[in-house]
Formats: sequence, structure tokens, C-alpha cells
Amino acid sequence: MPKISVIMPTYRENISVLDEAVNSILNQTYSDFELIVMLDDPGNKEHIQYFENLSKKDARIKFHVNEVNLGLSKSLNNALNYVQGEYIARMDADDVSVSDRLANQLSYIEENQFDMIGGILMVIDEHGEKIYDIQSVPTDDAKIKKALKYNQVIAHPSWFCRKEVFTSLKGYRSIPLCEDTDFTLRAALKGFKLSNYNGVVLKYRMTSNSISRSNLLKQFLYLKFITKDYKNKKVSNIDEATSYVNSKWSEKSEKHYRDANVLFNDALSNLQKKRYLKLMISCIKLLFKSKYYLEKTYRLVRVSMF
Repeated sequence: MPKISVIMPTYRENISVLDEAVNSILNQTYSDFELIVMLDDPGNKEHIQYFENLSKKDARIKFHVNEVNLGLSKSLNNALNYVQGEYIARMDADDVSVSDRLANQLSYIEENQFDMIGGILMVIDEHGEKIYDIQSVPTDDAKIKKALKYNQVIAHPSWFCRKEVFTSLKGYRSIPLCEDTDFTLRAALKGFKLSNYNGVVLKYRMTSNSISRSNLLKQFLYLKFITKDYKNKKVSNIDEATSYVNSKWSEKSEKHYRDANVLFNDALSNLQKKRYLKLMISCIKLLFKSKYYLEKTYRLVRVSMF
């Protein structure tokens, strides 16, 4: 049995990007793992051919195809059915793991007896160029559980967990856009010991489409609802969360939030590159763009205090 099971959902990613992601796992310094790939587009012949050919060369690849498109949470749950490892690591099909990611996270989780950890991300663009670094992440279990009242602080693509965490929580729930945060909140309420490895584990690919996608406000509203329940030591009801989001959402507010997100990422990039005048302009514009995004920014500031 492999020590680690890496689960990777795929859909319609560009083959060159997918190949970089896959090889970043196959070329890890730690080799006792299986890579479970779950394709959520049964008509994607390019992905099917790619993985069928690759799995003949590397027996660690376990390739599966959903019969119909199921979405992320159900695809991940399907992948969990094939897990054989003692630990489960997450990997997205457009990101790049650093070469010693698995070795470092395995050592960290075992030496400190944590149940679920993440790590630091380096944010890159479509072409693999660095946009900015995330400077630090909370590592103390108690501080993480306080920070989760405001935002997700264990980045989903960087997860490294004991298998029993997924077994105990029965996998992901189908809560739109926030399945990872919902999972983390339930793990915290269940009493699992949480942390982050305080080193870069992943290059997280942020594309222009992901920065300006059309459901960012809905994602924030789901986050706002489930973290409110978490503060009251309660697991959210999905139907109640959906009703709340629908009551607050509008196309106009979604557009303002999306525009604010572009400004926010511009500001981070300008800060990283020390372009202070452009940074100031982005921040001033941000103040007047979206009340919900200002609330999100406040939440990020609160998280940075832990």
C-alpha cells in the first residue's frame, strides 16, 4: 500500500498545463505515493489518451473517468473511493507542486501529530510567472480555529491530511463554491488538529478568468453564512445557506465585487513589484467599488492577526 494518495480532479485543462502539474507530482523527492486522477468530462478524449498512455509508463497513476459531469465535490468524493494511502494530498490540474512538497508535509504532519495541514502558496499567472508570494500562514491549531471564523486559512490545493479525517467527515458536501471551507470548518468542529507547513509547497496558477469569474460574490456570501454558523459551533444547513445567498445576490453587486477583485490582485502585484503609486491608485479605487469586498478585505486583515 502506498503511504500517500494524491487526488487530482481534471476537467478541460490545457494539456501543457496539465502535464506540468502531473509531472510536478511524479517527480517528487518522496516516491511512495499513488496519483488518483478523476476526469469529470467523459468526452475529453485528449485527457483520456494522455492518462492512458502515461499510466502505462508509471504504475503509480490510477486514472478514472466519471460517467457524467458531476462537479468538483462529487468528483473528489469519487476519487476518495479509490484511496489506499494512509495520507491524502490534494492537487489541482493546473498548479505546480514544489519537488519536496510531499516529503516536507509528511515529515511535518508526523513529527507534530497533526491531522490536517496545508502550506504556503506562490501565486503564478497563466505563463508560470510569479505574481506574488503569500508571506506566511497560521500554524497554531488554536489560532487557525479562530481565524476560520473569518476566512479559509488552509489552502485547498495544498491539503495534506490523514485519511481518517475524510472518513470521519464522509468526504465533501455539495455546498456550492465553498466545499473546501465547509470541510475545514467541520474538521475544526470535530476536534481534528489543524496546521500549515510554514514553507512554499505549491505554485498556484491564477488566470485572468479566475480573477474575474462570474460567481465570486456568491462564493463570499456562502463563506459569510457558513462562518457565522461556525462561530456558533454549528454546521450549516446547505439549503439555508443557498436561500441566504439568493436573498443577497444581484448581477450588479456581483459585477462590482468582481471588479474589486481585479483591483485587489492588481494591488498585491504592485506591492510585490514595489510600484507604490499604482498600488495607491488601486487601493483608492477599491474603497468605492464594493461593500462586500471591503468586508472581505476586513476579514483578511483579521486573519493576518492570528
